[in-house]
Amino acid sequence: MDIQIQKIKSVLKEQLKKRKMTYEDLAQEMDVSVPTIKRWMGDHDLGLNDLFRICEILDLNLSDLHALSASTKVAQGPARLSDEQQKFLVKNMNYLAFFLQIHDGKTPQQIAEKYKLNKLSVDKYLVKLENLGMIKVTGKLRVKSTFDGSVNFGNGILSKTYYKRWIDGTGDFFTNIITDALNKEASIDEKTRDHKSFATYSSQSIKLTKESYLKWATEATAAITQLHAISKIEEKAYGEDELMTAVILNAHTLLPQSSKFLNDLDDIAGKIENL
Repeated sequence: MDIQIQKIKSVLKEQLKKRKMTYEDLAQEMDVSVPTIKRWMGDHDLGLNDLFRICEILDLNLSDLHALSASTKVAQGPARLSDEQQKFLVKNMNYLAFFLQIHDGKTPQQIAEKYKLNKLSVDKYLVKLENLGMIKVTGKLRVKSTFDGSVNFGNGILSKTYYKRWIDGTGDFFTNIITDALNKEASIDEKTRDHKSFATYSSQSIKLTKESYLKWATEATAAITQLHAISKIEEKAYGEDELMTAVILNAHTLLPQSSKFLNDLDDIAGKIENL
C-alpha cells in the first residue's frame, strides 16, 4: 500500500475511535456491509467518492485530512540504500528506474505493459531487486518496496549520478514542452490569442528574510504533498482516459547576497559588458 494512503487510513481509524464509532456504525451510515468497510480500511483500494463520504460522516475536509496525515507516523523500513545496493544501481540505472516504479506503487504487470517488457526481463528485474533486499513479495503475491516514504540515495556516486540525470532530464523536458507550446500556433486560442497549454515556467529572484522564506517553503511543500495524496486516490478512482499528468518541477534555494551563483541569473539573457 502507498505510504500516503496508509497514513490517510490511519487517520480515518483514529477519527473513528475519537468519535466512538465502530466499523458497524460506519457501515450503517454508508449503507454498505461491515466486510466492505474492513476491506477499505485494510489493503484494498479506497475510492475517492467513498473517501469523501467517510470524511463527510466524520466532519473532516481534505485540509484537515492532510494536516492529520502529515503528522501521522507509520512503521518505517530502511531509509538509506546500502553500499552494496548503491554500487550495483550506479552501474545499472535501469534497475533503479524499475525499482522506483515499484516503490511508487506500480505493479510488475503495469510496468511491463508501459515499457513493453517481456516476462523474462521482468523476472530478472524482480529477482535481482529481491536479492538486493529492495523489494519483497507478500503472501498475496504482491510485489512491494521494502522502503517506506522517500528513498535516501546517500551522498556518494549514485546520488550524484541520479540527481544529475534527474535535473538534466526535467530541465530538457520543460525546455521542449514549453518551447513547443509557445511556438505552435495550434496552442493559441484564435479568439483571445491566449496560450491554451497548461505548461508554464517562471524564475523569481526575491529579497526577503530567512524566516519568511522558510515559512513559504513549508507551505509549498505541504501543498505539493496534499496534491500527491489526492493523486494517489484519484488514480484508483478514475480510469486512464479521465486522468491527465501534472509534471511539477519544484526547485528553490536561499542564498546570501554575496553568492557568486546569483551572477549566473543576471547573465541568463545575455552578459552586459563594455563595448
